[in-house]
Amino acid sequence: MKKIRWTRKLCRHTGLLLAAFLIFILALTSPAKPKISADESSDSSKVQEESSKAEEERPETKYEKIENSVFDNKGLLLLDNKEHHYASDGSDFVSIYQYLFNSNGEQVLNTGSTNISGNQEMMIHLNSMISDFALNTKLRTIMVRNASYSYNGRLYKTMGDVNDADEKAEDKKTADTNSDNISSEGCYEHLTGLAVDLQLYEKEKGTYPQYTGEGAYSWINENCWKYGFVLRYPDDKAEVTGVAGRKDHYRYVGTAFAQIMHDNSLALEELYAFLDKYSYEEPLMMTTVEGKKMMIYSVELDKDKSSTTIPLPDTSRSDMSYSLTGIGSGRGYICADLGAASADNSSSQQVTQAKTE
Repeated sequence: MKKIRWTRKLCRHTGLLLAAFLIFILALTSPAKPKISADESSDSSKVQEESSKAEEERPETKYEKIENSVFDNKGLLLLDNKEHHYASDGSDFVSIYQYLFNSNGEQVLNTGSTNISGNQEMMIHLNSMISDFALNTKLRTIMVRNASYSYNGRLYKTMGDVNDADEKAEDKKTADTNSDNISSEGCYEHLTGLAVDLQLYEKEKGTYPQYTGEGAYSWINENCWKYGFVLRYPDDKAEVTGVAGRKDHYRYVGTAFAQIMHDNSLALEELYAFLDKYSYEEPLMMTTVEGKKMMIYSVELDKDKSSTTIPLPDTSRSDMSYSLTGIGSGRGYICADLGAASADNSSSQQVTQAKTE
């Protein structure tokens, strides 16, 4: 009996030793798990968090059939030059009068005529810009000389008819072969409702000096993009715009597009090729100085049909919207406002730089 118990005990110990030996062999032959440092673990978590966050911030996609005519030289990026002619009927313009005063009811902007009118969005941002200019410089000498001039239900160009300007430019070209098609007078935007010419009004002296954007007035050139305006005809872009430098002519394109033009030193004529690089799948994502997250991209229009089905971000939330614009080039441009940007996504200077090929 004792012999049987001893044999059983020996078998039990032998089995345990064999099991331990097998575990040891498996441990030697199995690949070791890499050690993850605290930093690597943190980086991995960040990547997953950022990827997840990007997916959350990007809205759902919807598809809409849009008439191609919507992009036919319409919207904030419309062109009015020698190649593209545009003239609104002014039916949706507002008078400049109510935009001459700041939020305290104090007059900060002057005008040559209360018949001057323009796009309401442009007027609102013009008022905001000049109000801040007056606050920062203590000057209230800015006057709007030209915009769209409404009288008896009709619109007029206060600089004179574009055709006359073209004829003068042609005469100048004949007299000066070095003009290279650049007109010192050709300024084509006064019937768009999106442009203004500035002048100075010194009330105490009763004088109207020319606006040069120099001295204290350089504040406007340095900050106009924050309000959606650009200096439309800079000296160094004359070859591109076809118009010699104009220091007094500002064009409203909206805060997002103005920021892109400012960050990349683009004239309006150069902006379209810049935007063509971005698609709905790979859009330009940016945050404006107003703290809004924007999604900007271009789409190719269906040339064989009168409409195109295009992808759009779902902007059904009350703080979201999108706008359409184009110049009839066969492409359309979409600027979607996705609402307020998160605190860690407030930088804009890098995302608006030119996309590399």
